[in-house]
Amino acid sequence: MLEWGLPAWRRPLRALLALAWLGCGANLDFKQARHLEDAGDKMRAVAAFERFLERRPADPRVPEASFRLGRLHAEVLGRCPEAVRYFEAAARAEGPWAEPSRLGLMTCPDFFPLQPRSRWTYVDTESGGKNMRLEIAVKASSGAAGAEVSGAFFAGAKRFMDYRRRYSRSEWSVWESEGDAPDRAPILRFPFRAGRSWEIRRGKQKVRYDIAADGLTVRTKAGSFPDCLKVKAHTEGYASWVYEYFCPGVGRVKTTVGVPGSENPNTELAAFSVSPG
Repeated sequence: MLEWGLPAWRRPLRALLALAWLGCGANLDFKQARHLEDAGDKMRAVAAFERFLERRPADPRVPEASFRLGRLHAEVLGRCPEAVRYFEAAARAEGPWAEPSRLGLMTCPDFFPLQPRSRWTYVDTESGGKNMRLEIAVKASSGAAGAEVSGAFFAGAKRFMDYRRRYSRSEWSVWESEGDAPDRAPILRFPFRAGRSWEIRRGKQKVRYDIAADGLTVRTKAGSFPDCLKVKAHTEGYASWVYEYFCPGVGRVKTTVGVPGSENPNTELAAFSVSPG
């Protein structure tokens, strides 16, 4: 008996051929996207990876394709909202593409740049730097993963205190530690939007962090910066707290001290130079 014009014995063969064709099609889609990426044809590579993800949502290479697509949006096209979507999908899939995708999330936008040779100068807001000035620079960097930042505090021309911090990016966070101290604190944590909160313990004290606002424009002596975060750090038992402002491509630009009903200026960025990498 015939069905669809085929003898019964040929129907399983046709099904096997169809499955093989689907597998080959997936390979071709992925290989084409990789070839375009390697050839420098970035826009066509983006389209090819997007086509692959749309057609092959269950393919085991989806996390790799998502990471590569996120990286193209971030590094080539400068489209962080699109990059975040793909980086996050790959990061949550676990496997070998999870950690590089988390690093991608932490750097697009980059609220805490750690490129080699980058420098920042901060001054006390009240005197504009006459009473206090902090000059720091990236001294050792492992790229997106972390860096050591060092410098010194000055009162006029007199250097009165050294400054040394270590930073790393992991576990969806930017971590800060002082000098060689083993303790570290997550000063920023993904997702970078208002309402995000987390807690840590410093010794016997609990510190709560809140992203109080996002999308802010912050004005400092070094300039005006858009799309910034305002992060509140409150140590349990204290009547005041600290606000830190972080801006894309610049880093920490301002600190203030908060009390109920008031926010008082403390330090701000006066000059900076962030290396392209």
